[in-house]
Amino acid sequence: MLRLGHCRLGALALGLSLGVFGCSDGEEPLWPTPGSGGSAAGDTGGTGPDPASGGGNQASGGAGNNQGSGGGSAGGEQPGAGGGDQTSGGSGGSGGSSVTGSPTAQEAAAAMGRGVNLGQMFESTQHPRTLAAATPKIDAYYAQGFRNLRIPITWTEEIGGDLLVTDPAVGTVNRAHERLAVITSVIDYALSKPDLFVIINAHHEATLKTESRAAVLEQLWADIADIYRDKDHRLLFEILNEPHRDDSSAMPAADLRNMTGLAYAKIRAVDPQRIVLFGGNQWFGAAEVPKVWTSLDEVGGGTDPHLMVTFHHYDPWEFCGNDQGTFDDAWTETNQSKPMDTMAEWANTIGGGMPVYIGEWGVGWGDRYSTLTCNNIREWYTKFDSVHARAHNQPTAVWDDGGWFKIFNYDTGQYDNNLIECILGSCAWDGTERFNEGCL
Repeated sequence: MLRLGHCRLGALALGLSLGVFGCSDGEEPLWPTPGSGGSAAGDTGGTGPDPASGGGNQASGGAGNNQGSGGGSAGGEQPGAGGGDQTSGGSGGSGGSSVTGSPTAQEAAAAMGRGVNLGQMFESTQHPRTLAAATPKIDAYYAQGFRNLRIPITWTEEIGGDLLVTDPAVGTVNRAHERLAVITSVIDYALSKPDLFVIINAHHEATLKTESRAAVLEQLWADIADIYRDKDHRLLFEILNEPHRDDSSAMPAADLRNMTGLAYAKIRAVDPQRIVLFGGNQWFGAAEVPKVWTSLDEVGGGTDPHLMVTFHHYDPWEFCGNDQGTFDDAWTETNQSKPMDTMAEWANTIGGGMPVYIGEWGVGWGDRYSTLTCNNIREWYTKFDSVHARAHNQPTAVWDDGGWFKIFNYDTGQYDNNLIECILGSCAWDGTERFNEGCL
């Protein structure tokens, strides 16, 4: 997403105009537990939003749906001393993989559960672009039962002074680039862990998006599909992250459908069973998908079992976004569930039962505070994945950039706060009030 100094332009929060829909599947999924060594098929997870454009700190993405009524109490939380930093632990897991062969998108979504973004590494210069910098975070989350890793990658814009393509107007990947070798080593490391799914994408492709460079995206994915043709099918391809223009306006829906279709065809020419993800035409908000994808004509016509739809969830943006002031906003549980309802309704109608992946979600608390003590933020993380995403059977990837949305600290190799425990379903509070002093 486009932000000012990694801030998304808050005025562009996306309001949902669609009604609230019920979840069609009332069965409670089984989720991986910390150190379990792999989730069985049938496990599922929640949802999550994604960061934005380059430059120093993190990004955030945003659904920014209309705030609904109800919810928002601290029910069931354990008051106590905040903080609770946690060590990253070992690599986690043991035994063989329960995910084999070429899973369908439904099978993959059932096993992906909770996940995390390796944010601000290969789409930014915030963190060292090395395997050594990536592995402690991968290990720490894997040890807590997280089973999907989203790796944002920028290909056609400069990162650290150079490009991953030979010409941004053409899109041919420079296969000899040192950074590509590092990216591949990170992919291989993650795939070496039983049942861990990896999602790579085209992230901050600003000119490509602004000019609707269909041929560039087509060539890019032809090359990526070929480069990784022999990788385990736990490697997933997300075609184009948050396709907004340089001025933050939406890409025309027809352009996105055409571009996605061309890239999809190139991937399918190489691998008919590689899982492909696609989303909306601006910030990946939930409301975008039903407006853009009125049919699946460009992506298999509804007959491809290896498709997954994705969206980002930062609703309400006034609370989740960085640079928004205090964090004592009275968000409701409807804020969390309504975008998931919207996506479930589309997936169960036009999508033909297609699984939904929340590729980014989180709260940009680090823009205001150096230490997390706000119980209102803790409550957001506690309810989002374990309650609402679980109820919708939507796997998630939390946005953790080591900056404003920090959970894991790259410098210490440990968790910076107790948000990891909140995501797992229960965490200590500072005092007993949801809107405590740490939120001001």
